Amino acid sequence: MEFEKERAFQAEFMNRCRGMEATVRLFTYLDDVYFFMKDKEGRFVAANSLQLKKMGLGLEGDLIGKRDTDFFPQSMVERYLRDDLEVMETGKPLERKIELVSNPDGSVDWHTTSKVPVLSENGEVIGIMGFMRDIEKSSAVKNSYHQMGEVMAFIDCHYQEAFEIASLAKIAGLSLSQFEKRFRSAFNSTPKRFLIRYRVTRACHDLINTRKTIAQVSLDNGFYDHSHFSREFKRIIGLPPGDYRKRHR
Repeated sequence: MEFEKERAFQAEFMNRCRGMEATVRLFTYLDDVYFFMKDKEGRFVAANSLQLKKMGLGLEGDLIGKRDTDFFPQSMVERYLRDDLEVMETGKPLERKIELVSNPDGSVDWHTTSKVPVLSENGEVIGIMGFMRDIEKSSAVKNSYHQMGEVMAFIDCHYQEAFEIASLAKIAGLSLSQFEKRFRSAFNSTPKRFLIRYRVTRACHDLINTRKTIAQVSLDNGFYDHSHFSREFKRIIGLPPGDYRKRHR
């Protein structure tokens, strides 16, 4: 009975869309794209196999009718919903926003996310559809940020160390102001905030996969002030480091 209700909900939504069936089928064949579609209330209507795997699911029926809150940390959900609402209210697409997305095991990865409004036959906005690409795994994404390739490689190798943003500008061959402007344009973030998020991402992995103390995790990931690490971790992930470890181990 529950399966029939999910399919009926999905069919009703798709019938209101303007020729979306072919688009949905198309995304199922792309092997580096996480595709999803939601109605105006934030309920999932469709997703491809890669997105289902990202959410720890095997069948599309397990997703239909559920919301982001069923799968992701609250701090991430709040950002996702703000973006969804803006896209639906303005009718303007969200293009290649870089953000953290959690995995079923509690780890997090960097993705670029794009969203567009879904319209009914009479032009009414009835939901959104979007797709994500994993920055580390997608060659298409890596190529689009080739100008910052050396900078990203440096961050990846030296994120545990203390260094100035000016040193990143030097690697890019730009003045500090030019670098900050270009970095913000590419990643929709200041270099400093990006670096903090990157370090928190690495800390998530250590909290789940090692027995290091939280203080050691903080130091090993470039935070030399434990309280600063805890504040930034909770702001980005939505939980204190200790609670995050308990939830995912």
